[in-house]
Amino acid sequence: MVQFSTETMRPADRFEAYRSLYAGGTDAIRLGSQFSARLEARPLGEIVAFERWLDHVGHDRTMRRIRQDGFEHFVMQLNLSGRLVAHTGDGAAEVRPGEIILLDTRRPYRTECDRSHILTFSIARYVVERAFFGPEELHGRILSPPGSALLADFMISLNRHARTLSDDALTSMMTVFTELLAIALRPGEAGGSSTAAAGAKLEAARRVIEAELPRRDLGPDLIAMRIGVSRSRLYELFKPLGGVASYVQLRRAHRFRALLSQPRDLRSIAELAFACGFASESHASRSFRATFAVPPGQFRRRQLEVPHEAGRIAANGPGGFDRWVSSLTMLQPAPCP
Repeated sequence: MVQFSTETMRPADRFEAYRSLYAGGTDAIRLGSQFSARLEARPLGEIVAFERWLDHVGHDRTMRRIRQDGFEHFVMQLNLSGRLVAHTGDGAAEVRPGEIILLDTRRPYRTECDRSHILTFSIARYVVERAFFGPEELHGRILSPPGSALLADFMISLNRHARTLSDDALTSMMTVFTELLAIALRPGEAGGSSTAAAGAKLEAARRVIEAELPRRDLGPDLIAMRIGVSRSRLYELFKPLGGVASYVQLRRAHRFRALLSQPRDLRSIAELAFACGFASESHASRSFRATFAVPPGQFRRRQLEVPHEAGRIAANGPGGFDRWVSSLTMLQPAPCP
């Protein structure tokens, strides 16, 4: 567990220390003279949990950050008390106590906190996608009671008992968390057998894609055969996600970015491209640039040249959350049996 508090610091040092702590993923913004911050962070497998007490501070995730860090997870923020305002592409929305907002780290957003007590879960993308099947927009979605009440209670309980959970217990807890998230996202369809069956098939297809991504022959025929559906049914499942081919290409681009972000991976760009299933380095470069608006070589140099203050703090302390959050990008669902 990582702990941070401005209470023990000189007033002149407080905000800079907090800004540096978050430098790996967002720009911290001081919103008033009464700024203060305290947090506890802990990794829970596919989740990194943050309990935060924040006053007069905001967090801005810009396109520059998105292109720089390679994060692709979701963030769920449960407002326990105080004022929390989120700005997304649809404008500003106040998240009232008891409500949860879902934010996609691949999209820009800004949050503002005033005397806030917030429980934040950073969640591997596939966990959210496993819980949700449909074309609706999730970025900026606010989940309100009573539909989200069980999910909120479970988040609080999971965070409270995190230290005592074994790995096996944590795996079971993640199953419960996913089911409660599915109920909160689609309360009217929680018992719908057709929706559940479609979601299960889509999850199975995603697992096949993640497991077989390095194969250049990965395509609809192979995926459909593995999960036991027709090509037309497979196309129907992936229609809300832009189609099968588009989804595979996107996953390759994101796997490529995750590998490029690892400073200890000394393989060439071409080798990394082939490891992600691209037919050539030029194909990988075109896909990467189309997705992230930066060439892969430039992106890789940026990871090596731009120091992450949060990483340095982590190296000097008992742990650190920047590397935990980074690891969510590399997590993959277990392959289909």
